[in-house]
Amino acid sequence: MSKISDLAQQQIILADGAMGTYYQSLYPDDENIVEMAVLDNPDRIKNIHKSYIDAGAVLIRTDSFACVGPFIESDELKAEIASKSYELAREAAKESGRDVIVAADIGTLFDPAMEGHILSDIKPVLDAFLAAGADVFDFETQTQTEGLSEIFSYIKEKNPKAQIIVTFSVNKNGMTTGGLSADNIMQFGASEENIDAFGFNCGVGASHMADIIKKVSFYTDKPFMVLPNAGYPYNLRGRQIFSGDSSFFTEKMKDIVSSGADIIGGCCGTTPEFIKKLGETFSGKKSGERKIVEAFDKKTRTFSSFYKKLVNDEKPIVVELDPPFGSDITKVMNSARTLSKADVDIITLSDSPMGRSRMDPMLLGAMMQKETGTDVMPHVACRDRNLIGLRGCLLGSYAAGLRHFLMITGDPVPAADRSQVTSVFDYNSIRFMNMAKLLNEDDFSADRIVYGGALNYHGRNAEAIARRMKLKMEQGCSFFLTQPVYGDDDIERLSLLKKMTGAKIIAGIMPLVSYKNATFMANEMPGIHVPESIVNLYSPDMSREEAEKVAVSVSLDIADKMREMTDGYYFMVPFNRVKLICDIIKQIRK
Repeated sequence: MSKISDLAQQQIILADGAMGTYYQSLYPDDENIVEMAVLDNPDRIKNIHKSYIDAGAVLIRTDSFACVGPFIESDELKAEIASKSYELAREAAKESGRDVIVAADIGTLFDPAMEGHILSDIKPVLDAFLAAGADVFDFETQTQTEGLSEIFSYIKEKNPKAQIIVTFSVNKNGMTTGGLSADNIMQFGASEENIDAFGFNCGVGASHMADIIKKVSFYTDKPFMVLPNAGYPYNLRGRQIFSGDSSFFTEKMKDIVSSGADIIGGCCGTTPEFIKKLGETFSGKKSGERKIVEAFDKKTRTFSSFYKKLVNDEKPIVVELDPPFGSDITKVMNSARTLSKADVDIITLSDSPMGRSRMDPMLLGAMMQKETGTDVMPHVACRDRNLIGLRGCLLGSYAAGLRHFLMITGDPVPAADRSQVTSVFDYNSIRFMNMAKLLNEDDFSADRIVYGGALNYHGRNAEAIARRMKLKMEQGCSFFLTQPVYGDDDIERLSLLKKMTGAKIIAGIMPLVSYKNATFMANEMPGIHVPESIVNLYSPDMSREEAEKVAVSVSLDIADKMREMTDGYYFMVPFNRVKLICDIIKQIRK
């Protein structure tokens, strides 16, 4: 087996072009996904491989891109396609009489919940390739890095001589749909020890790809692979048609090669004609010189006083306010001013809880923070925003001065509204935190944002809750805000979760301000447990002052009981009674 790094030092390595779009252009009547053709029409696939080899390709990829996606349900069928696709590519290479590298091709990996199941999901495909003799693996069109290191380690354990290539799909701004920047990709390729070659493919045409490559920094001398699309597609009778010109493509590839690309070829829309032009232009040549940047770890920091209190075990005080349903912000701003005078550490604003529309917490938060001088932490729900909207709101909020966020998946839209209101849920809170983590390494590195998650601690399986907490912590989650705590069982569960995870937990306190309020919370709020002993402290004929006196006493008792386990106090304001909260905070601080 030729070592890719050795070949790249000698001359540019020419890869093949797009199997999928080329097959569809040749056989438009085949309605199946292209990967099925390795079983249904194997001669067609072998002939396409031969066409690319005849055009000059010395690295070809198996027809197996979709074997790891949702398009093929059966693990057995996925494994069969993987094995057969490798067999056909090897036969084409052998029949050509040339020294050709055959790479087992694996398409976009994506775990929506980021629950760590990616490796187990694709093992049947990996094992089939390994059993077939694959020793080069090409992970192409990736959008995120989660799970990749574990997969690469698995391959290397099974075959220590295996070579791994990974390339990422980016848009015109050099971003993947998973939130990775071009620099994130360059750093990952350099730092992941099991990667033998890496780079970019798909997403954009050669012109925009050249612009992206010109701006990247190199942190390693590992072979660098670049495979742009032929151009940009248009739809014709339900099919994507690429009309890119091979001469223009080759001209732009000159800029890419001069910027440091060692392995070149094409992605969507590229045909053997494109590869032949590349071969005629770059045969026997070497890539341009690159300047290796030795240290790529950026010094990151945060100026958040809330965060410093948290890590120094000073128990910060967090108070939640609800944005108004309408446009009048008088009450909520007055409440914020009162809390600011009470020296709370941070005010947090909910994001349309229960799926009922309220004022945007980020826009309101920016105004509130500027006026009061107290840090504001908006909740941001994945329910209402796709990944473009989520990233945009973080960037805009950062520019407006916000540095704290609570990242939540979000309550579902009420059933009665679902005929008119659609939930988005492109991301859950874990993937959203991964986006924030990447932004902290890049755009926000001068002053990182601080973000936390919500903790519903009442589930039956504490291990499952702890596992999800750890996943969030791996994505940079600094703390967890809990639901209101009322009983000893709640405190016991939180203590257990803290012990299992080492997380910073800021426990919730919500004073019960009347008999009606106490009975409602005890009977009609899912996931919140109010002991009967607390409800019995209230009576229907209590005055407001008497009920509030009980509320203060109960809240202080709860705060005292959980003093040893909590890392801070998170107050939810009942019925806008901010002065009551300030009184409780004052007494806790004593």
